[in-house]
Amino acid sequence: MIKCLAFDLDGTLLKSDKQIDPRTMDSIKQAMAKGIQVVIASGRDRNGCRFVYEPLGLEKGNNYLALVNGQIIYDFKNKEYDLDDVLMPEDGIKIQQICKEFDVEGIFCCGYDFYSYISKTNRLKKKIKEVVSGKPMDYGLKAGSKYRNFIDLPYEEVRLTQDINKVIMVHSEKFFKQNLDALKEALSDYDVLLIGPTWLEIMPKGVSKASALEKIAAKNGYTMNEIMAFGDAQNDIQMIQKAGIGVAMGNAMDEVKEIANIVTDTNMNNGIGKVIDKMILGK
Repeated sequence: MIKCLAFDLDGTLLKSDKQIDPRTMDSIKQAMAKGIQVVIASGRDRNGCRFVYEPLGLEKGNNYLALVNGQIIYDFKNKEYDLDDVLMPEDGIKIQQICKEFDVEGIFCCGYDFYSYISKTNRLKKKIKEVVSGKPMDYGLKAGSKYRNFIDLPYEEVRLTQDINKVIMVHSEKFFKQNLDALKEALSDYDVLLIGPTWLEIMPKGVSKASALEKIAAKNGYTMNEIMAFGDAQNDIQMIQKAGIGVAMGNAMDEVKEIANIVTDTNMNNGIGKVIDKMILGK
């Protein structure tokens, strides 16, 4: 019997316009009315999830957020945080060196401060692109809170004194296709996850959405076998593998589909709602 539903956000629960399909929203709320717990498992922080958990009403029940790929757990019922391992200043310096070696932008995520580490040439290219497009080149990281900052770092060895939650590498799809294996080898001390074709995330070893779900399950007296987890990218693979029922979206990466128990419709066509209706609500 499923006691918990876990959802990735981007590419899974959210459509391309960053909204939830109303049919999906209705199915989730019906499942919650049957007493099923909901966990939002995302690479985002809490403020980046607010526009999702408030309409779902997660604060009103025994529900959770597994934030920053499972590094931070937020318990709505008890209003408590649980923090797992973070990257240390020495890790930051090592990753900066790899950013230089591969000439890739690294974004060091430290709470509400996002530090952009990029060469002067590439920073100039970004500024030109910003002027031409009329859009800020902060990748949406400043959105969602007036306290968020997107800060340029000098292109030299910088020892960050704040906890580093994760590091994002941003480059072209072609770059990652050509360099992903070499990057993973250079970053073998960390978990390296391709989230989208132009977006790679570096996490401390062993910190994942799956490890967060295991903690939540233990705290609430059920097992991973009683969780149904939905996702689309590499940072969802472990939770889909370890959940009792792992569901890959129709738009998921091939490696996610290969390990899932179920491949549903896409995030654009109520993929989540269709599974919940059939397997949870008996429709």
